[in-house]
Amino acid sequence: MRSILRAAAALLPCLLAAPAVAQTGLAPQAAPAIGALGADNWRVAIGVGALLTPDYLGSNDWTVRPLAAFDIRTPQDGIFISFRDGAGATLLRNGPVSAGVLVRPRFGRDQDDNDALRGMGDVDLAGEAGAFVSYSDGTYLARAELRQGFGGHSGVLADARLDRIFRARPDLILSAGPRLSWGSRDFAETYFGVDERQSQRSGYEVFRPRDYWFAGVAAGVTWVISDRWAVIGFGEVGRIFGDAADSPLVDRGTPTQAVAGLTLTYRFWP
Repeated sequence: MRSILRAAAALLPCLLAAPAVAQTGLAPQAAPAIGALGADNWRVAIGVGALLTPDYLGSNDWTVRPLAAFDIRTPQDGIFISFRDGAGATLLRNGPVSAGVLVRPRFGRDQDDNDALRGMGDVDLAGEAGAFVSYSDGTYLARAELRQGFGGHSGVLADARLDRIFRARPDLILSAGPRLSWGSRDFAETYFGVDERQSQRSGYEVFRPRDYWFAGVAAGVTWVISDRWAVIGFGEVGRIFGDAADSPLVDRGTPTQAVAGLTLTYRFWP
């Protein structure tokens, strides 16, 4: 097990450095869990595949990116490093309810990623640290998070999601449910605002949004090929609203956003 952890620790910086999910933040919200949550044993799995994602949050242009979806959990999710749930620790568990702390990366935005971003400058890689509360009984999975950004943005983010899980066959697991996200003024200004300098370089009018909202629905499917191998597909579609929807970057793109991914997953442990 120690050798597995050392390999995972060596691999993690590479995975976090690769802009597999761009800066939209949609993909982890859409992805189903790789393994059972809150189990009494270690779980180590990794999936590789591809992700179809907007060029930036609010874009109507799409990019296919390589995807590495990993999941490392100690018993009862005491410590976890997960593509879906970020990196963190469970501090409280009472039956199906758990709560703890976590940190997520939000990958940067390059003004060369899309013509609509020319003159807007780059947005650096950001971290988002905060707390979560989760409910999982095998049929429903609900999770809420509150996070403070640092680095590329200094805004506050809140996410909520609910999944209904269906076991259609012993080897086929389906999930679907709603998603809701909110971002504070600082977050909205970083990713949707236009200040005076950006206005001069890009030609957009100055724009200072007060908030960001996103509501959508996500679905996933897991096909269990064997004890070790599985194919996981997922997707999400939703819409930006609130002040952020009036951004000139969204006007150049679309408030309707979607993401889709497909991975081949291998479970190392147990």
